[in-house]
Order: sequence, then C-alpha cells, then structure tokens
Amino acid sequence: MPKRILGLVILSLSIIALFANLRASLRADPEPVRTPLDATFKQIVLDAPPLEAAGQIMVSAGDFLPLAGGSADWYQGRGVLRGNVSAAIIVGSREATVAGKPRRLAAAPFLVGDKLYIPLQLALEVLGTPAGGGGNGNTGNGTAGSGAGISSGRNASGAGSTGSGSNAASDARKGPGAGSTGAARDGPGPDTFPGERGPGTTLAAGRAIVPGAASVIVPGGEGGTGSGPQSFDLSLPPIQASSGFHFRYHPVYDIQARYDPDGGVIQGELLLAYQNPYPTPLRRLYFNLPANAPFGNGAATTVTRVVVNNRPVAVRLQDGQLEVSLPRVLAPRETLSLALSFKTTVPPGNTRLGRAGDLSQVAGWYPILAPGNGDTRAGVAGTPYGDPYFADAAYYRVRLSLPPGYQVLASSRLTGRQERGEWTVWSFNSEQPVREFAFTAAPDWRFTTCQAGAVQLVAADRGEAAGAALEVASQALEFFQEIYGPYPYSYLHLAFVPLDNLAGMEYPGLILLSNRKPYSPAVVIHEIAHQWWYNLVGNDTRQAAWIDEGLAEYSTLLFYRRYDPGLYQAKLAEITRLAAGSSDPINLPLEEYGSEQAYRRAVYNRGAAFWLSLESAAGEEPLRKALAFVQSYYRYEIVPPRSLLIALTYYGKIDSNIFSPFLRNN
Repeated sequence: MPKRILGLVILSLSIIALFANLRASLRADPEPVRTPLDATFKQIVLDAPPLEAAGQIMVSAGDFLPLAGGSADWYQGRGVLRGNVSAAIIVGSREATVAGKPRRLAAAPFLVGDKLYIPLQLALEVLGTPAGGGGNGNTGNGTAGSGAGISSGRNASGAGSTGSGSNAASDARKGPGAGSTGAARDGPGPDTFPGERGPGTTLAAGRAIVPGAASVIVPGGEGGTGSGPQSFDLSLPPIQASSGFHFRYHPVYDIQARYDPDGGVIQGELLLAYQNPYPTPLRRLYFNLPANAPFGNGAATTVTRVVVNNRPVAVRLQDGQLEVSLPRVLAPRETLSLALSFKTTVPPGNTRLGRAGDLSQVAGWYPILAPGNGDTRAGVAGTPYGDPYFADAAYYRVRLSLPPGYQVLASSRLTGRQERGEWTVWSFNSEQPVREFAFTAAPDWRFTTCQAGAVQLVAADRGEAAGAALEVASQALEFFQEIYGPYPYSYLHLAFVPLDNLAGMEYPGLILLSNRKPYSPAVVIHEIAHQWWYNLVGNDTRQAAWIDEGLAEYSTLLFYRRYDPGLYQAKLAEITRLAAGSSDPINLPLEEYGSEQAYRRAVYNRGAAFWLSLESAAGEEPLRKALAFVQSYYRYEIVPPRSLLIALTYYGKIDSNIFSPFLRNN
C-alpha cells in the first residue's frame, strides 16, 4: 500500500511538472530564427569593430567568420581559419597558407587582447566569397555630417537613396514622417527667432534627409583617423549568426503634441517608422517611459492607444517600460509603422522635466524606444542622480503646439512656426539622427545668435550671460570638430533655465545651463563635448557613464590645455584631488554608487583620471586618433565598452592591463 501511494504521488508530481514546463515553454519566446541574409560589409556594424593595418580593413576572425558559418582557432601565435577553404596564419607574419597553397598577405594578422584580427579579404576568401565581389573603391567623403566615408549611395547633403536593403524603410512609411522631411516648411516665408538681439540671422529650412537611411561608416575615412584603408563594398556570404552585429537603420519619430504650460499637460501622438536592424526576427518592441521613473517628482506618462500597421495591439506596462506585442514577427530589415497616443504630466519643479513659473524644461516626455542590451532591452535606472536612461539615435520630426506668446528652443532645427487659432505650432527637424528630443519654452526669451562655420548658435536667456556663453561655445565647437570630427547639424542651442543640483545638462543640439548657479565657462565646454560623447557616439549611461562623462571632463581639460594653461593646471589639480577621494571602479551601475557625491567622484573625476592615464601611456596624438576612430565607426551608434577598449588598445599601442586599476571585471 505505501508503495502504491508513493507511486501515485510520484506520478502526480511528474504530471504537474510536465504541465508546468509545457506552460512555461508556451509562454516563453521561441528560439530566435537564424535567418540567412545577403549583405555587404558596409551594411553591418560589428560588436568587435574592424580596424586598419597597412591600408587594409582588419576584422576579428573569431567574431566575423562565425557570421557565415566559419570558425577560427589560434594558440601561441598560430591560427587556423575554416570556412569554404582552410587557411593557416601566423600572428605578426604576412606568410600564410590558403587552401594548401602558400600566400603572402596584404597585412599581417595581429592580436588585440583576446581578439585575432585578419585582413577582410582573407576572411572572405576563406568563406568562399571572391575578394573583389560587390565592386570596390574608396569610401568617399560621405555626408556633410558623417565624420567618415558613408556608402550606400548617399550624396554629399545627406539626401538621396540608401543602399540595398534600406529602401523598404522609406517605401513603407505612410503619413507624417514619410519621405524627405527636412526641406518642408509649415508656414510662409523664412523663420527667425522672435526678439533676437544678435546679428540678423535667418533660419533656413533643414537639409533634406532620407528617414531610416543606412548611414554606414567604415574605418579610415575622414574624422581625424588619418590616412586609412580603402573601403571595399564586398558582398558577404549569407549571414547566419543570431547576434554580434546589426544593420545601421535608424528609426524615424514623427511627433505631434500640444503642451499647456499652465496645466503642465502634454497630449501627444507619436508615429514611428521602424526597420528591424537585427539579424533575427522581432516579436516585441519596448519603449521606456522616463517620466515614470522613481525620481520623476510627480511626472508621469500614460499611453492610451497603440496601433501597429493599422492594427490595435496588446501592450503591457512593467517597471516603467512599455512592452508592445507585434501582430506578426518582424523579419530582419522589414519595416513597420507604429502609432500611439500618450499624455505626460510636467510637474512643478526645477528638474529636467519640470516647470518653474512660466518657464518649462521638458526632457524624457514621450515614449522612447528601449535600446538593445544583449537579449533584453535597457530600462530606466531608479537613481535621482546621473543619466538614468539612454537611447538609440533616430531621425525626428516634431510639431509642438503651445499658447501664443511662448517661444521654444529645442534639440532640432526650427523649420516652421504658424499661428493656428489659440495655438502656435512650432515645427522642428533633426536633420541627422539624434539620441532624443528635448525642448524648453518661455514667453519672454531673449535670443542671441552667432555663426560658427556652418553652425548657427542660438542662446536663450532672461538676463543671463548669453553673449559670453556663445563665445565659449563657438570656440569649443571649433576645437572639438578639429580633434573628434565634424559636427553634423546646422544648429546648436543654449538656454539658461532653473536647474537644481545640476550646473548644466546636455541634449542633442541643446544645452541647458542652470541659472541657479554662477555662470561657468567650463560647464559650457563640458556640455559641448557631450555633443560628441553622448549624442554622436552613445553609451549605456546606466552601466558605463565613465565613457561620456569621463570623456566630457577630459575634453574640457584638453580645451583649457590649449587655450588657457593656467586654468588647465587649476582644473587638473581639482580633478586629481577629487579623484583621490574615491576608490570606486568607474564602471559600476548607477545604483551601486549609492550617492551623487560618490557617483560624481568616481565617474567624473576618476573617469577623467582614467583618460589622462591612457594619454600618459599612449601619448596625446595616438589617443586622439583612437577617439577619432571611435567617432567615425560608432557615429549614431552605441559603443560597447569592450569595443572601445579594443580601439584604445590598438591605436594607443598599450597593454590592456592599464585599464585594471579603474575598471571592475575588465
């Protein structure tokens, strides 16, 4: 009898476990489909970045070959590459054996940390693709704002058709946001900022853009990397990998919103054109709602309607993130349109999303696509300090309606202003991809303008030092373009606003300067540097703030080193003193610092000390070339920390052990 009971118990438990596993498997996502894709080298961005040697593009064998079913093994300087044919190579030697025959390579393989780099042509030959497939030629100068050669048929203005695989993005876009947005105006005649007191400057229409274009950059173009390799638009074998790279396709946000400053309410409609940039199908999209973070001070965003390809879809809100289930799987390179309605409360307060009297600063106010982060999508941190969210770059077209009398300065170019009854509609266009769209509004702004090359600078103030800020900003803009590469927008805006606990805050093409603190030129320079390190090249600000904040501080030091050696020494001494007060690794997640003071000392001051130590080991010029390369290859992308360290190790010719005193789990 006990044996029968025991047997029934075991059987019952087995049945329960079977049904539990079956239910879990039905609820879980199926394994990603490994879809073969035809592509060219210029259409993809690799997690392990391509480098250059002897005028050749070099790729990481262990990362690149498996994309098409090949493999690479190496030990003590000797390696074997396998694919359609096999090859034996020696690190540091141009002598190799390919398909059993001796071969002299165009460039010798080399190691960067644990990455074996080989010539791209050799990799393609091993995989069975002719080295000249797809045509060859230089990258050219690319677009006016590329910072490097851009392929895929884009012309010098950034307009024109995109390369293979990206036309679906523009063809499938219907309604607002479709086609070239930059040249259109909503109102008659040229627009100028009301009340401007600088030289009379007309705000011309933005350059035409192609939404969703594949702005692909390969190493060795312009942007400060020096003479580099020729770019061969080589056809790749059908790609089979499920991770390790993505296609360079930028989403397009078309936002129409009405903001009532008195009530602190934004009612908005967002139309998103999105092309799957990953080599695996997508079943969901995720949106971050920054206003709903714990630090929001009463801010909130609610989403009331989501439609994908004209079909209502189910959504789920969890931990400040909106999960959107797609009506069907979105294949690689396939495009969808998504429309949603949202409402955001802008609370009183001197915060990044807040209003003080009749002045509002508005950031993180709409649902924004959550960037990929391995197998998940990055959410919003819960800290009141730091930058708790980050975003992929995208094109923006925004129309904001505000009561008459209000004036708006935003992180895009003003392309139109039109009176419509009881509202004034302000139209903006980003021209090129940007990380996000923020704006500030007040009824009595005074605008001061100046021109810095092709860039129009506009400062909005109500009695603050606008002229001095513009002078410093213009000089910093010129300096950072010289060392990091071109600034690709025709606008740069500064606004003095009430910010508590912050001296300044950066947004794409828009810098907020706190009028609650004494004016500091160093803050302006720091925020200008963020236009390169945060916007043009992004990073995970929750896990790797040492990249953008440390580089912004280091860049400020470089500026003063050239233009004011006395201030350079003073600021260097201050950073050194504050960095000595922290032993925390600079790459902790925001939450682990525990306080704003600990965060700032580690990320800002020790972060700057990190870059100074690299400069001491590598030399100022090699470090500059490494950073210019990163700006070239990762422009409009998010740089993974390990990929950044690969570039620093290679171009700086330094031992990777130098990173250990600063980084945890390097």
